[in-house]
Amino acid sequence: MIRKFINRFFVSLFIVALLGLFSACGGSPHWGTSAGVDLTWGPNGPKVRPNVSVGVYNGGHW
Repeated sequence: MIRKFINRFFVSLFIVALLGLFSACGGSPHWGTSAGVDLTWGPNGPKVRPNVSVGVYNGGHW
């Protein structure tokens, strides 16, 4: 009877620790990439320039 209680206690403790680990990883930095084109207007007409950016996002959830 006591052994069953101890086993449940350690399993519950492991699950709580695992959930805490997952919640701590939620605030870690994320890599973000984006690609597209920039359209700028000048005196000789429009210019299209490719745009690729890579950055680190560290501000909450997406």
